[in-house]
Amino acid sequence: MLRVIQENQYVLENFIKRDLKVKYRGTLLGYLWSLLEPLSLVGIYYFLFDVIARVDEPGYALIVILGVLPYNLFGAIVQAGAVALTANASLIRRVYIPREVFVYAHVGSNCVVFALSMFAVVPFLFLYEVVPGWRLVFFALAAVLIVLFATGIAFFVACVNALYRDVGYVIRVTLRLLFYGSPLIYPISRVPEEYLGIYLLNPLSVYLSLGRSAFMNQPFPFDELYLIYGIVVAIATFFGGALYFRKYEKKAVKFL
Repeated sequence: MLRVIQENQYVLENFIKRDLKVKYRGTLLGYLWSLLEPLSLVGIYYFLFDVIARVDEPGYALIVILGVLPYNLFGAIVQAGAVALTANASLIRRVYIPREVFVYAHVGSNCVVFALSMFAVVPFLFLYEVVPGWRLVFFALAAVLIVLFATGIAFFVACVNALYRDVGYVIRVTLRLLFYGSPLIYPISRVPEEYLGIYLLNPLSVYLSLGRSAFMNQPFPFDELYLIYGIVVAIATFFGGALYFRKYEKKAVKFL
């Protein structure tokens, strides 16, 4: 996989630039939308839960944005991965490029968008007087685990979507369920103790909670064994998806 990236570095870089240009083409604000979209979502949830429902949760807006941004990264990679082959069908028919490159390009462009969107966190750090410390290392770890986990799924759905176009609908429904089944708009401390073990079987719960606590300079919100579990799941999903893609991508291309 590293060899594929190295040998096709120029192509990959141009695909990433292409994806970014297409994403913001024709817009007046361009890359600013990567900040405005999460900020608008945070504003909605802040109004609903902090102003209307009066949820007693210190730093609620910061909690929400530190859940929404990493989750958006996960969802964007999976959704883009699903169309990585079908959206490039004409190019795939004309010239041979290792098909993994199309998936990696979507991963790269969405990582760039995520990095830009993280600037939206800065105002809330000042608002709630939060000073990130050395635990930011674990936020970086959480981001890497999310990317690995999402990329593994993207490899899998890229092949399946070439055969069955229902995959896009399934992904949208699943992402909507995971949105409320993961600690995005609430901290993991809100989950009842008796359900916490089951709740953390969802790897996203581990990654999102780890990243949020790290950014807010707080200790682990769960036992370290769950972190090991999350690492194993992310790596296994990435390599499992990559191997599945390598095995079935030639068959999938025939259906484009």
